[in-house]
Amino acid sequence: METNKEGARHLLKCAYLFDAVLARIPDNLWNEPTCCEGWTVRDCASHAIGVMVNLKNRAVGEEPVDYQDGSWAGDNPLLSSRQRLDDLVEVIQDADLDMQFNSPIFGDLILGEFYGMMAYDLLVHAWDLADAVGIDHGIDELTAEVAVAKSGHLTSLVRSEDYEFDPSCGDSVLNRLIESTGRTPVNGWS
Repeated sequence: METNKEGARHLLKCAYLFDAVLARIPDNLWNEPTCCEGWTVRDCASHAIGVMVNLKNRAVGEEPVDYQDGSWAGDNPLLSSRQRLDDLVEVIQDADLDMQFNSPIFGDLILGEFYGMMAYDLLVHAWDLADAVGIDHGIDELTAEVAVAKSGHLTSLVRSEDYEFDPSCGDSVLNRLIESTGRTPVNGWS
C-alpha cells in the first residue's frame, strides 16, 4: 500500500539528484543554453529553485512565488538551491502529508501525492542541466519509473501541441520520460 510519505520521499530523492547535478556544474557554464527554449543553465536552475520554494510554501500555507522570474539562482545557484532544499526538508519533516487542498491546475489533491507528482519537475530539470553542460545526471531507472508512475500524466501539460514521439530517444524509461515532455538533448539523442 502506497502512503503519502512515499510521495515526499520521492520528492526529496529528486531534489537531492538536482542538488548533485548543480554541485558539479563548472563555473564557466552557467550561461550555456539548455534544451528548454530560451533558457540558460542559470535560468533552468533558477526555475527549479523557485519550484522548491513553492513546494515548501504549499506545506506551510504561504502564497506561491513567481518561480519564473529568474531571481532564484542568485549569485551562487548552488548555495541558493541548498538553502531552499534545507528549508524544504525541514518543512517536510513536520508537514501534514495527508492534508487535502485544491490546486487551480490539478484540482483536489493530498499533499504527499502532490509532492510525489511534482518531484518530476526537479528530476527533469536535473537532466536538463546535466545535458546542457555534458555531465552525468546520476538518475537511475528505478527513480525514473517512479516518476513516470507518479507524474507521467503531466507531460502533456509541458509539451507543444504539435508534439510527435521521437523513437531515437531509445528504450530507457528516463529517456522516454524526458522525450515525452517534448525535450531533445542539446546534442541530440545518442
